Amino acid sequence: MRAAVVEKPGVVRVREVPDPKVENEYELLVKVKRAAICRHPDYELWKGLRPPVKDGWAEADYPFILGHEFCGEVVEMGSKVKEVFPDVKVGDRICEWTWCEGFAEYVKIDVRRIATIAPLPDNVSDEEGAVLELAGGSTIFFAWSIVRPLDRVLILGCGPAGICFIQHAKNFGAEAVVATEIYKNRIELAKKVGADAVYDASSYDPEELGRLIAREWGPIDVVIDTAGASEAVFTGVEALKPGGSFYIFAHVSEALKVPYFKVATKVSHFGPPRIFPDRERMKKLMRLAVRWVSEGKLNLKDMITHHFPLEKIEDALRFNWEHPEECVKVAIDVA
Repeated sequence: MRAAVVEKPGVVRVREVPDPKVENEYELLVKVKRAAICRHPDYELWKGLRPPVKDGWAEADYPFILGHEFCGEVVEMGSKVKEVFPDVKVGDRICEWTWCEGFAEYVKIDVRRIATIAPLPDNVSDEEGAVLELAGGSTIFFAWSIVRPLDRVLILGCGPAGICFIQHAKNFGAEAVVATEIYKNRIELAKKVGADAVYDASSYDPEELGRLIAREWGPIDVVIDTAGASEAVFTGVEALKPGGSFYIFAHVSEALKVPYFKVATKVSHFGPPRIFPDRERMKKLMRLAVRWVSEGKLNLKDMITHHFPLEKIEDALRFNWEHPEECVKVAIDVA
């Protein structure tokens, strides 16, 4: 089969590799239809800024197959897969959440190691199914953050994750959802999916922007950072109410500056959620995300701005990294 293989840091090639085979009763085989680029992880894994990974983010060696966002059809499954996922069968199109070496024609999944998978209804496209890795994972993350109905929520960054979190906050009943972003295309998309206000962070001093948001919307109850930038952290901490929570979703490798004194004296929680749900709750939350897409409550279509064939994976990775002012989400056409 064809797969996008990172042979060493900075070198990714699409080449023939052996077809994966189902080798135990808990494995299933998926024929990939569409995949999508996760901006920071995929770029940093390609460039060697992160160590190689495989099979649910386990450590690996070079070479390894890149990619973890994808949708595909189940073509074979072991006899005990249904012990873990009773509603999955051969012929289903599925989405998933975890690392699965998805930039390939086929993917083998051990269902004991993956976070969760979910079947897709007919009205959810392959492109949406690929992005549901992010959308489903962010739904799980959001539900386990301490966000209550009628909270005021600030989303830092309006890339794909930020666009999802804006909609999650609305669907979970937030009183106000405010966002920050520096690229005009993403600002417009954030408004389209329901943000009550989106501030162009490039036009403000970071701390002044935080104070402005607090004045105009009231002190923020919950901040979710998808930007992974020092300036965003300063804005979020400044906007946050005393005792508020600052959740970090951004997957970046570079070091950031943090307003340490204010974090220590003002913020009740700084980091990812303290705990994550058990597997059964994850299953239900992933299926909730799928249902929202099916019902039009979670717009993924409008964030998919570009398509590249698998053979052009290096061009796609480079374009996605270098031109955030043009693209939001890049899909990879595998099938």
